[in-house]
Amino acid sequence: MSVKSKSIQEKTAELNELVAWFDGDDFVLETALEKFKDAEKLAGEIETDLRAVQNEIQIVKQKFDADIA
Repeated sequence: MSVKSKSIQEKTAELNELVAWFDGDDFVLETALEKFKDAEKLAGEIETDLRAVQNEIQIVKQKFDADIA
């Protein structure tokens, strides 16, 4: 059984929810470190995903430029 990975958009929405928690009424100092670690991990995943997309775009662009030349 395969696990569907989240899209960049879904991860970004989740990160926004985590960040909003810090300003919300549910903020609990004892929980803040765990939430911060979760947000940091998620931000790293988003950054990795964006780099992968950027690389794919560059490859497609290079192929497109080569086809035109």
